[in-house]
Amino acid sequence: MVQADQLERGAAGGVPPAPRTRAADAGWRIILHGAAAIGLIMLVVPTLIIIITSFDTRNFIGFPPAGFALERFDRLVHDQAIIDAAITSLSVAVAAVLLDVVLAVPAAIAFVRREFAGKSFLLAFLQIPLMLPGIVIGIALLIFISTVGIDLSLGMLVLGHVVLTFPFVLRITMSRMERADIALEEAARNLGASRLVVFGRIQLPYLAPGIVAGAAFAFLSSFDNLTVSLFLTPVGDMTLPVHLFFLMRYDLDPVVAAVATVQVLATLTIIVVGLRVAGEDAIVST
Repeated sequence: MVQADQLERGAAGGVPPAPRTRAADAGWRIILHGAAAIGLIMLVVPTLIIIITSFDTRNFIGFPPAGFALERFDRLVHDQAIIDAAITSLSVAVAAVLLDVVLAVPAAIAFVRREFAGKSFLLAFLQIPLMLPGIVIGIALLIFISTVGIDLSLGMLVLGHVVLTFPFVLRITMSRMERADIALEEAARNLGASRLVVFGRIQLPYLAPGIVAGAAFAFLSSFDNLTVSLFLTPVGDMTLPVHLFFLMRYDLDPVVAAVATVQVLATLTIIVVGLRVAGEDAIVST
């Protein structure tokens, strides 16, 4: 009974926790920090190894490198197949992102500002690609296209990438829209502004950082996608990930390391530019 009273007084009076509790908290912090460090190492170290390997002087992929040279990057610049594949990936990614933005922005506004039957179900359905493995989406799209009788083409590849990347733009734009002040929109409507004017003068400028952030994620996901592209890429128009896949499968060409290095640097550049343009709040808040 006395111990119970002491515990109650300690909890109410702000008495510092027992040494055993502090030791347990410190132990958990050490475990969590250690797990985070291991995870970071597993993410960063393989990338660093690929970057270092791309400067190797040997004609095969190996680590540690035997020397330092830019021969693989010279091959990369003059390899027309890789250049064509990169142009195809860039074209598909840009087209997919444009469609994502055109479809996701009005959808985000509708989901946030309107109430309609089946809203929760439709929102969950549109975000299914975020939860399914990419290979499942690729096989499902290929079966659907074959069943309907549509030939593979770059247009179908773009639509496949839209299915995969649309949720990124929708989710981030919705997150931004949810924090918008509806009083500004109502005030504009009360003063006679049309819905189009409200969208162009109030909603769109506020949503712009979220749109940029979502478009950046969608572009990176599309440009680097293999699982969907592997099933939907038409003959003669391979994307860069598919071309690299076949190089690694049949030839193990060391120029792949140089391509990977360029992709890493390009990804970091897009992320930095996206953070500068959209702001960290537009991304972290999602």
